Amino acid sequence: MAAALDGRDAVVMSNEWSASVGTVEVDGRSINHQYSKGEAFENSLRSVLAETLAGRPDYFSLLRPFTELWIARRFAAYPQYFDHFRSCNRAFHLDPARRLDRWCGRCDKCCFIDLILAPFLDEPTLRRVFDGREPLADPALVGRFQALLGLSSENKPWECVGDVTECRVATLLAAPRRDRAGSAVLAALGPLSGEPTPEELLTPHGRHFVPDRYAPDDLLV
Repeated sequence: MAAALDGRDAVVMSNEWSASVGTVEVDGRSINHQYSKGEAFENSLRSVLAETLAGRPDYFSLLRPFTELWIARRFAAYPQYFDHFRSCNRAFHLDPARRLDRWCGRCDKCCFIDLILAPFLDEPTLRRVFDGREPLADPALVGRFQALLGLSSENKPWECVGDVTECRVATLLAAPRRDRAGSAVLAALGPLSGEPTPEELLTPHGRHFVPDRYAPDDLLV
């Protein structure tokens, strides 16, 4: 509404491919706890805007065709941000008194971020990111990682974390790294087979609504 009233031509979101993947299946129906970030919602809202406002402003996600793995590889090239980003529930607690100014190193989101970056950043760098509390260094968290990879009886965490296939491919890429030799957590997660190739998840795929004038080079090649 604000964009329309201000005469803006587009509302650009940053919702990635895996935001469209369901969190749990109930009675044969996929339930996505972050539905408003998914491609189905994006398509529906675009239809409403087209019917009511002639498609102005446009609404789309610039990251829709990209996986968390692709985003992690891109982010790994910007070390100036390593000390400043957070994706930890405890860092955004509603109660300021319980809010952390660092990563907790134990929640599902901490585990996912560590895993998705592990193929692209060495262990010392990630240890510094997590202030010495790197999840992959804690064997007590194996159960959380197994849930992320769909290897346990537990459902995928009810969190904004990546798709099971993304987590499995990240594990396959991280495990052979020299800096991860002897990792008890990664050893407990393998061996894995039948996954998509890394190339499949490191290139754009799936439907998107990004106009050519906004499309990044990765979509234009």
